Amino acid sequence: MSIIKDIRIYRCTVPNVTGVNPEAFANPELSGVVRRICMKLRECEFSLGDFDHLYINLSTCLAEYEVRPAAKDPDRYHPWYRYYDIGISKEFYERLEKPDCVQTVSLLIEKVLKTQFSTSEFDGDRISECVNEAVSQGEAMLMKYKEKMSSQRRAVLYLRYMDSGKYFPLLRVYDIEDNIILEKDLPESQTLDSLGQISVSSKKVAIKPRKNSWTDSEPIEFEL
Repeated sequence: MSIIKDIRIYRCTVPNVTGVNPEAFANPELSGVVRRICMKLRECEFSLGDFDHLYINLSTCLAEYEVRPAAKDPDRYHPWYRYYDIGISKEFYERLEKPDCVQTVSLLIEKVLKTQFSTSEFDGDRISECVNEAVSQGEAMLMKYKEKMSSQRRAVLYLRYMDSGKYFPLLRVYDIEDNIILEKDLPESQTLDSLGQISVSSKKVAIKPRKNSWTDSEPIEFEL
């Protein structure tokens, strides 16, 4: 069972069968919300089953709000994604590049997740909580990304996702009684290459860049 990694939104006016490639479309506000929904689900270790990329196709070929797996064979060379179709009206299809569609598309994502992927371990209520938190908190939403503990300190690295498409990390260090003793905003970045291994002691916290990073980042360090 793989933890979810990505959700993408497409649209199509013809049946989504093998050989058809639904259209991606530009809507920055929607892209930010979709990314945050996926981040919150990933933080909670939500699984889609034997794949981890969910491609939701907004289709005018189905009745409104009807949900079903796309009638196409899985990609044998890229088995990590699946398409699921959900019906929308032709009028709504034309509004998908406008900001006022975001709330409705968020509800459509929630419907796909709840009808197709809810389980006794991760039921519809938990899915709704994740979606609602992502939508309501927006850029302020925190996703716990990494955590490191020592005998006296606990360092937690959170991610925020900005409408600009950049990550805005937040570092917090807690003492043994769970009081925050350090809170620092880290530089915004398009990637997470600078956020590798965390080390923490009673005197210092450090974040090393990923070993396979192509960046020239130096470790991020703070005295405690």
